[in-house]
Amino acid sequence: MLDAILLAVVLVVLYGVGRRCLRAVPFSDGAEEAVFALGLGLGLLAYATVALGILGLLRLPALVAVLAAAAWTGRREAVSGGVRGLRALGRFAATAPLGARAAVLLALGLFATECVLVMAPVVGGDQTKYQLVYPRLFAAAGGFVPTPWSFWGYMQYLVNMLFAAAFVLRGDVLARFVNVAFGVLATAAVFALGRRAFGRTVGAWAALLFFCMPFTATLMIRAWVEFALTLYVVTATIGVLAWRESGHRGWLALAAVMGGFAAGTKLMGVLAPALLGVTVLVIARARGGWVPALRATIGFGLVAMVVASPCYLRNAAATGNPIFPFGYGVFGGRNWSAAAARGLDDYYAAYRQAHAEKRGGGAYGSWRETLRFPWDATMAPYAFENVGRFAYDVGPFLLAFVPAVVLVRRDPRVRILAGVGLAYGAAVVFGMWAHPRYIHPTLPLFLVVAVYALRTLGDSGRLARRAVTVALAGTALWQGVTALRVTAPLAPDSLRVALGRLSEDAFLRRYERRYPLWDLVNREVPADGNVLILAMIPHPYHVLRRFVLASPLEQGAIDYRRLASVDDLAAAIAPYGVTHVVREPEEEKAAANPVGARVIRLWDELIAGAEKVAVGPSGAVYKLPARLRPVVANHGTASPASGS
Repeated sequence: MLDAILLAVVLVVLYGVGRRCLRAVPFSDGAEEAVFALGLGLGLLAYATVALGILGLLRLPALVAVLAAAAWTGRREAVSGGVRGLRALGRFAATAPLGARAAVLLALGLFATECVLVMAPVVGGDQTKYQLVYPRLFAAAGGFVPTPWSFWGYMQYLVNMLFAAAFVLRGDVLARFVNVAFGVLATAAVFALGRRAFGRTVGAWAALLFFCMPFTATLMIRAWVEFALTLYVVTATIGVLAWRESGHRGWLALAAVMGGFAAGTKLMGVLAPALLGVTVLVIARARGGWVPALRATIGFGLVAMVVASPCYLRNAAATGNPIFPFGYGVFGGRNWSAAAARGLDDYYAAYRQAHAEKRGGGAYGSWRETLRFPWDATMAPYAFENVGRFAYDVGPFLLAFVPAVVLVRRDPRVRILAGVGLAYGAAVVFGMWAHPRYIHPTLPLFLVVAVYALRTLGDSGRLARRAVTVALAGTALWQGVTALRVTAPLAPDSLRVALGRLSEDAFLRRYERRYPLWDLVNREVPADGNVLILAMIPHPYHVLRRFVLASPLEQGAIDYRRLASVDDLAAAIAPYGVTHVVREPEEEKAAANPVGARVIRLWDELIAGAEKVAVGPSGAVYKLPARLRPVVANHGTASPASGS
């Protein structure tokens, strides 16, 4: 509960400073303004965290000072906006129709369940692999630290910086509540987009369908970055639409800022300002010719580029490659190689193939096969990863009703939304990775046009309008019930943890299969120890000691292709001050090892020459003998890592 209260305080502060920065933009109302103000405030806090990390000042006093300065700057705006918001909520409670109240109750019930799960300990997935691992590492160190043993330490963008700030202020529950805040803001942005484009009713239905989507519940209860990317893509699109309608340059500048935040959230997010820049060019060209069109587009692109740049510049300074580890053939990059890049590509190709077989086919090997993706994403979402049946469930609504867009295709707003959505989705699916998570920013765009097209079908008469309402309400209810099924397995024990009736240790032993080994490591390795984790895909979040990762997939500092003996491996790990070693349990995966049997042989020989100090149900902890750690005392060259 304290984490939720602290998040609310931080959001009020960011809302105030965001409103102060946006006084020149003519918003339609306070709700639309709040979405943009909070999105801007969160982006600014993320980049303030980057600055503190670079300066080595990522500590509580410095971060509190930043927030205090922001609170003072936006104090009047926060108070006046808060009063206006409370009045609006009061009017809604007093005058809203029964259907709207029922929709809010459905959403609040689902939201409450999701918040309960957020208050339980972190379990599984990318959050224990990298999303929360490195933000906590940076927070513990008080700034950025080198991680030559994993490229994930450099793939930490805007949202990860907010996670780092949350660890400085409180801990992992606050970090995951930051993700929840982005989820709520993304939902509000869907409403704002639908209302501005096609009216309040379209916005309300699109937002409800988005929030009740089982996929949304999955993202809510884990620390991921998709909500933030979707928020910034949707707000940038709103900005372009508002600029098209009004011609106000403030909207165009704001759209560029939001597009820059999208690019700063995730490398795939670069697509957003690129596609919207093309949209700006087309709109401006139709209005005034090529010269003003080029001027507007170049200005849009420059603003977006500057806003997106902080995390990329940090990577360039640390590795020599702004998009490390990608683009090695162009930029190069320390502790990486062309062979490592090929090995990683081979692994993920095999990973996609293994999961594609679950839906009765193979991975998308050609553009014709890739055309099947819309069907797979809506009708077989369980086949994209080793997750629950409904975890990535988008539902069949989009597949059923997006084609109805042909009825309203002459509307320029429809062409913009559908065009940006199709271009973004096609670029990801055909050129990057065909996966529901990576096309998440397109879902709101398609939802808005699908709801609008469906309601157009209802214009033919009273019976048609009722049928449309029943279809929308039934879809929302079905999705809400399915989303509750996504959260149900962990909900009872998560509630017990939140109420203090179940310990975090007991919860983790039930639901995190790696935790017993990590608990053994935390108990048996001394506070000044440094653990080498042997695993193909390490998940070290629950390790509270300094660690080094030895995956042949995620780093090139330990180049297994050049190591012939265990002594070579010992020499490679020596600069990192390793004292102990542990083998992480993991599932067998096809082609998970791009180097071959050499890696496993070296690991087995390293463990065989080490002293076993503790044994648990899922593994053992070993202490390296002195001959295998010749420069352990040289802690000055080690990379500090801590989960405490």
